[in-house]
Amino acid sequence: MDRKQLSIMASKFQSVLDASTLDARGDHLAFCQRQRLITPFRFGLSVVASMASNQVHSIADLHRDFNALWDMKVSYKAFYKQLAKATGADFLRTSLGALMGKLTLKVLGFQKGDAFGEFNRVIIQDGSSFAIHDALGHLFPGRFHAVKPAAVALHCTMDVLRDAPITIVLSPDTETEHAYLPAPESLTGAVFLADRGYLDLTYLRDVDRAGGFFVVRAKEGLNPRVIDAWREDGKRVKSCQDRDLQAIITTLPKKQRVELDVEWLIDHQPFRLRLIVSWNKAKKCFVYLLTNLPQSRYNIEKICLIYKLRWQIELVFKEWKSYANLHAFDTENENITEALIWASLAASALKRFFAHAAEHLLEVVMSTRKAAMMPAYILPELFRALRHGNGPWYRRAFEAMIRYLGVNAKRAHPQRDARTGRSQLGLKPVFELTDHKTFMDNREERVAA
Repeated sequence: MDRKQLSIMASKFQSVLDASTLDARGDHLAFCQRQRLITPFRFGLSVVASMASNQVHSIADLHRDFNALWDMKVSYKAFYKQLAKATGADFLRTSLGALMGKLTLKVLGFQKGDAFGEFNRVIIQDGSSFAIHDALGHLFPGRFHAVKPAAVALHCTMDVLRDAPITIVLSPDTETEHAYLPAPESLTGAVFLADRGYLDLTYLRDVDRAGGFFVVRAKEGLNPRVIDAWREDGKRVKSCQDRDLQAIITTLPKKQRVELDVEWLIDHQPFRLRLIVSWNKAKKCFVYLLTNLPQSRYNIEKICLIYKLRWQIELVFKEWKSYANLHAFDTENENITEALIWASLAASALKRFFAHAAEHLLEVVMSTRKAAMMPAYILPELFRALRHGNGPWYRRAFEAMIRYLGVNAKRAHPQRDARTGRSQLGLKPVFELTDHKTFMDNREERVAA
């Protein structure tokens, strides 16, 4: 393990949970202004540590963990008052933003010359929702009002090459997903992946004009004009030329995929895309993928494989709910509800960073799921060490964490991933890329000189 890189990673992590940083943020947001026993640093570190380390079922669990971490006897009422402040939710939300901004690393990449190697970003957009206390229905109305009157949605933008969310927005579950799509100009030079709920032709046109690329699942019932059509074996389907899609949909072959050159009129201007159509045997229906990636470089197989990467964001959502305590708490206070959501997401972000740091330092392919499942006896030691800043105790605890992950959180079948998983397109850990190895060798030569 490179000791210098280990020191850099340890300092990077400690800096986002530093006492002066958190206390200054709390002071700026008017949170814990008097800073007696419950300071922003103590509060923030304790709540995030609880969400990351333990199963948290109630506010009382957080209160007990606070007293245990800091060896105090703070009353439940005093702790509850701090958690119930509107500024408490703001404090944890801005702290999550700092974590995501400073602790995201580029951990995956494509080999130079491979398919999609020309892109330095692969962006996924999706959302996840869950019910909260029924009494909050007036603030966070749910889509299924008769069953769950109150629910929230988390709209997440993820960068596949960083293997982590880059933006998260909280909203009532009834709000449309389209309002939270990335700005078209932010996708210049990137590949954007989204499910059919995010299909908006005007938005896709704007992404195309901004120099961005996309693969988006289309809805059934879409009816563009079909200009031309080819089967996957390269044969042209003459009966599909210059006809509406719904008029020919029943004649499309089911034994192989078909590529259609389709066109819409948007604001009286033609907008032409590629539509990949494949038959789903299990569901007995066609699946549609819309893309503007050029046919000369990206065939049907590559389009379908890149879209499979969209599943990575679903794995993030599972980690939130299974291993970071993202669930409904029995509270009617909207500030507490929001604060605990941001705290759980911060806990998940920390554990993703641990996995990525271990992969970078040990050059071992890591499983973020296994890292998220870290048992309670390994994480608390690191958080206890953080109480005293960036000193020897913390450094030893951080190194112990990395070494523990290197043994217990490795991906079980990295070679299988190359055949059936996310590596089918050549997506590899950064340390396995040729250009990265060349850079590291050159750096070692410069250091030796």
